[in-house]
Amino acid sequence: MGSFLRPGAVLVVIALWAVGISDAQEGLTKRDRQGPVTVTVTLTESPSSGVPVRAKIVLDTHSIALDGIALEQVVALRVPDGSEVGPTAVEQAQGRGHHREAVLIFPPLASPGALRIVVRNVGSVAERQFIWELPPKP
Repeated sequence: MGSFLRPGAVLVVIALWAVGISDAQEGLTKRDRQGPVTVTVTLTESPSSGVPVRAKIVLDTHSIALDGIALEQVVALRVPDGSEVGPTAVEQAQGRGHHREAVLIFPPLASPGALRIVVRNVGSVAERQFIWELPPKP
């Protein structure tokens, strides 16, 4: 009987570990399903002051072509004073037609608070906001 319990216990540990990774990833991922285009923004790491912000932006649809959308022009980082900062670099851009994605890199954040990434004019939605809270400085 002990030989049956060990593999079962190992499977439970693996399942719990996978759920923990999934929960952590979910905290870094925000999704907006307004209009005909789903926009997903995933931070590649937890936000912190002084570190460049890297965000994977994914556009998905079944109804319109996304080829004419320049991600570096429609996605911005909104800073606390309300102004917006565009990405400093675009990496891993791929997809066409109904699926587009890229990793956008933004300048480091100067202070704790909320990290806001905005996506404008995609799929007839004027603006979508994706917000993460920054941990306070130690």
